[in-house]
Amino acid sequence: GKNPNFSLRDYDFKGKKILDIGFGDGRDLVLFKDLGFITYGIEVDEDVVEHSSIKFKKLGLDIKLSKGFNDNTGFQENEFEFVYALASLMYLRNKEININDVISHSYNILKKNGYFIGSFTKAESHVVKESTQLDFNKIIMKDPFYKQREGQIYYLHHSKEEVIKDLEFAGFKKVIVSEYSADWFGTQENHYLFVARK
Repeated sequence: GKNPNFSLRDYDFKGKKILDIGFGDGRDLVLFKDLGFITYGIEVDEDVVEHSSIKFKKLGLDIKLSKGFNDNTGFQENEFEFVYALASLMYLRNKEININDVISHSYNILKKNGYFIGSFTKAESHVVKESTQLDFNKIIMKDPFYKQREGQIYYLHHSKEEVIKDLEFAGFKKVIVSEYSADWFGTQENHYLFVARK
């Protein structure tokens, strides 16, 4: 960004390990590598992992990618200084997994005083359209817009206080939550963005 009062270059991330849970197209991984992080990423789809690994290798970028899930990344406890999870924590693999399983796993793989940065979806976001309600927070997505996530179990938050409560329940402290809303190519994206510390 162009904020004259803030620059990521003011911070030294060299040698610090970061994990991007659900790295998608990998754009944030490139930023993290550029900032000096030892950079890791996971995705649920092996084809995405393979494609991105080849792409980064051709670019000469040492970014470590693997298959993993938000509730089981495949990493050990106390491994990372930063865990980053933008638009990936809300997906639940099955009805038995709950949001506390997901948040607690990120807590466990963080080192003491490590940072957890990510987002949760607001209940009034476009993903709710035509979905089936399982309980107050869980839906089964219909996904009429993207047509890629039908049948996916998805977790929604109803307030900033609910986000803070869930993060603190897992053990996080110094939780900061903000709200984000945008018309994203015809979909109304409504999220809670958060930063928390172990």
